[in-house]
Amino acid sequence: MPKRIHKIQGISLGTASSNTRYGKKEDSLLVTLPQESILSGKFTSNKLKAAPVKLAIEHLSNSKKAKKILLINAGNANAATGPAATGPKGLKDVRKYCREIALDFKTSQENVIPFSTGVIGEPLATENYLSAFREASKSLSENKWKKAAEAILTTDTKPKIVSKEVKVGKTSYFVTGFAKGSGMIRPDFATLLSFVFIDAKLSQKSLNNIHSNALKVSFEAITVDGDTSPNDSSLLVANGNKEKSIKVGSVEEKRLSDEITEIFKDLSELLVEDAEGATKKIKIKISKAKNTEQARSVAFTIAESPLVKTAMFGSDANWGRILSAIGRNKDIDRIDKVKIQLNGQPLVKQGYKDAKYSEKHASKEMKKKEILIEVSLGLGKKGFEVMTSDLSEDYVLINSDYRS
Repeated sequence: MPKRIHKIQGISLGTASSNTRYGKKEDSLLVTLPQESILSGKFTSNKLKAAPVKLAIEHLSNSKKAKKILLINAGNANAATGPAATGPKGLKDVRKYCREIALDFKTSQENVIPFSTGVIGEPLATENYLSAFREASKSLSENKWKKAAEAILTTDTKPKIVSKEVKVGKTSYFVTGFAKGSGMIRPDFATLLSFVFIDAKLSQKSLNNIHSNALKVSFEAITVDGDTSPNDSSLLVANGNKEKSIKVGSVEEKRLSDEITEIFKDLSELLVEDAEGATKKIKIKISKAKNTEQARSVAFTIAESPLVKTAMFGSDANWGRILSAIGRNKDIDRIDKVKIQLNGQPLVKQGYKDAKYSEKHASKEMKKKEILIEVSLGLGKKGFEVMTSDLSEDYVLINSDYRS
């Protein structure tokens, strides 16, 4: 949790309980944005898109310059609840509460953007969530960032918030964001939700570029279990503050873009640290690949190998599992130049056990909570990094009993 959470001018948040899956726990969040705000949304690549994802994409494409409202509920994904995947019922339900909230705020439906996270395939308790959103609207405040981050959690054990002040010259730009997700995590953006807010005026093109670039090295470079949720959503919002207008190609834009990327990285790292049942944070760094695509593919193959992940949990320096994962990757046709190190300890050289390998030293490193696996493919000059977690007994227990 940051020492100070910066308010973002014009943005208010309210929370309430739907009294459904989590009892009295607040599980519904309503956020209001000023009419000058610009939004950039990126969503799941899963063919099974939840009803709120479909409607959010539609509304973002058609929203007008007016006050906007974000509606986020936890506990129910509102996915695959109709006769066809995300069929009529799911869309009917989410359209209903968007329409009702739009009427409450005297705005058009297109200015209400919905998001959901939770169990797939269960009917949405529409009236409960609608009541909760209305209750949340009565307690709007610029200071409820922690409560907002808590309200969107499902199997997470703690809220994830990052807030920074970015100084360029004499001007301070504030950026605050929060996210949730601890299982069903392998975002291919295009169950993870992320909301980041900027106290500045940016063009739509600039905001989209900043968002896409930040995602490539953050949420698109983590995995917990290799599963992509039908609800994955990332929203980047600039509040349109005219006193902090940023020109395309300016020093301010470059600096702010770099800091926003770091915030996205920080949020993605917090997700991995709080992954379901995780006991270790593991970074896999690939170098000397033919191209970035090859480096990315190999990194994810290692990161998503159940055998590698369980070895990490058991603190077993089983370098053969890492090498085997590399060898089975479809983009690899030779391993005779492969070099592997773990927290600086030599494991593999030229595709075989390194002559300097020490079981004692490697095992000592494996017991640490943070693991760095470095792989040099010896095939080129490109690289890629992925962050993941280990695979524990608790992960199995959580996911074998998720709907109970």
